[in-house]
Amino acid sequence: MRILNSSLRIFLGLIVLAMSSIAGAQLIEISNVEDLYSAVNNPANAGATLVLAPGTYMLSPTDPHGTSRPKGGRIELQPDMSLLGLEGDRDAVVISALHLPASSFPLKVNGVATGPNAAIRMGLGHNAIEWLTVRDAVNGQANIDTGLQPLDPGDTSIVVAHVASTGGARGLNIINWGPKSSGQTIDADIIDDYFFENVLGIGGEGVRMGNLSATGSTINVRMSGNLSWGQATGRLFYNNGATNSTVNVVSTGNRFYDNGAGTIIFGGITQGTGRADGNTVIFEAHGDDFLGNTGASQFDRGGLLVIGMENASPVGGGGSNNTVSIQLWGCRMLDNSISDLTAIGARSTSVPGIDPSLSQNNRVTVEINGDGNGKGKWQPVEFFADSLPAPPEYGNSVTLID
Repeated sequence: MRILNSSLRIFLGLIVLAMSSIAGAQLIEISNVEDLYSAVNNPANAGATLVLAPGTYMLSPTDPHGTSRPKGGRIELQPDMSLLGLEGDRDAVVISALHLPASSFPLKVNGVATGPNAAIRMGLGHNAIEWLTVRDAVNGQANIDTGLQPLDPGDTSIVVAHVASTGGARGLNIINWGPKSSGQTIDADIIDDYFFENVLGIGGEGVRMGNLSATGSTINVRMSGNLSWGQATGRLFYNNGATNSTVNVVSTGNRFYDNGAGTIIFGGITQGTGRADGNTVIFEAHGDDFLGNTGASQFDRGGLLVIGMENASPVGGGGSNNTVSIQLWGCRMLDNSISDLTAIGARSTSVPGIDPSLSQNNRVTVEINGDGNGKGKWQPVEFFADSLPAPPEYGNSVTLID
């Protein structure tokens, strides 16, 4: 109990700190989409909070006179800038990216890779989005992301609170992307949000968070009271092609249901020619629900899936010495496809040419404290394996503590 109370005190303190930064900011009232574009693209408004009046803000690549908008019509927040809708009603203000074409979401600019791209972009200093709906980035990689972060040599912090995000490939994308973000940190508070029916592309994820092709980077995530449903994956944490990078998560009172998989955690994963070595994921959940995740998915299915190292690369890849530590406190896991709780030390997919020996000494520890199912003991459907395929295990392992 002492650990739980300490975690919650730290968590709530950080929320209050994040909210206070909005309360003290310059407020700019926004009544229509032209006001929004004018304010968000004005460098003089760095540090301001844009307060949006109720209504639908339809993003577009050109203005009413046919002139191309900056940044393809995306909303990219200035340093320390925030967006605020109508407090108490996340449905009153809607930002729609339905009319933004694929050209508004380039993966390269002037031949330089920019990484994943979204309709609303954060990542410069402290940014926040609160009390609104973002939807239908049908040609982007997400509705909301932190893709500006590699442009800033410092660390960044974000708040996404009381937001609904739907109709895209991902609801929210929090990524240290590429070598430029090596050594950087993103602190994220994700509070009372709805991520639902983000199903575009081959997958569809409510939230994706992690380090991608970076070295020594860190993601710190605090998630509280969020709902995620109707996607292939409700929530994903990973270190993809990363080295010596870390994802730290404190998750309280979140609910994942009607997805293909509720939550998937990869200590390391490789899908191309690079490796993922020496990474860490620390995941602490208090009162999370993983219920009825039986939806369609081309990938993993179930409640909570934890994999120390995933090698999906037929051209090398692999990774070693990745560690995942899971602590579950009073979580519920019921009625999920295949299994409620899966833990695998290392897995090599069945694609021809993948060598299991490239992934060694990857370790997963799952600690179960208390039972959220109300039956007096822990009763999920479980699947544990040190390595797949196996044997040999190559030093990969899963340890269960209950």
